[in-house]
Amino acid sequence: MAGVDYSKEIKKLDNEWVKHPTPTVCARLADLLRQGGRLDESLEMTEIGLRRWKGNTSISIVQGKCYRDSGLLEKALEIFRNVHDTQPQNLVALQNLAQIHFQKKQWNKAVDYLEEYLFEHPGDEEARDLLEDAKTKQSSARNYYDDDEDTDESDPDSSVFPETERMTKVLKSQGINSDSDDVSESHPADEPDAQVSLSGSLMGFFSEEEKNELQLKPYEKEVE
Repeated sequence: MAGVDYSKEIKKLDNEWVKHPTPTVCARLADLLRQGGRLDESLEMTEIGLRRWKGNTSISIVQGKCYRDSGLLEKALEIFRNVHDTQPQNLVALQNLAQIHFQKKQWNKAVDYLEEYLFEHPGDEEARDLLEDAKTKQSSARNYYDDDEDTDESDPDSSVFPETERMTKVLKSQGINSDSDDVSESHPADEPDAQVSLSGSLMGFFSEEEKNELQLKPYEKEVE
């Protein structure tokens, strides 16, 4: 906290760390350094601690807080997710995951984590207020995208064909260029022979694993 002098406590813990280093002392010292604004020293302390006690939850949480305070939100998220994976009911991890996603304006995830956190700690009124705020923003975001006038509904294929390299090849094989919905006259879709050719060429765009997963089979012309 700004304005609070942690120097005496830091010095005391630093002496204790030198005499008898433990994960608890490491986490406490690193957190005091963080709260005192000495983020570089705090991160260095957590790195030393995690090298000695790999995966220690208390030290990991302090490190996540350091990254968050430094604005490195993705690194902070990675750490808190790891803690949450091993300890799903860890309130500090849940709270930080919720707050970081709120910072990133990822309302769906913020709501999910806040609800999970409040299930474990229903008495946190501040978190409850944040949840209501996140839900309001979530609803507003949905309405915005539902009413987005920039969406070109006149182009039906814009929502059907994803703009990927594979889809570009598929469209070209069917005589459809990337700038038009017109089908090339050289590949009329209603001709059986063209269907056979297209089916064979399309199968080449999928790996064997994808073919098995999607249960894709080559087109077989019916024998009359």
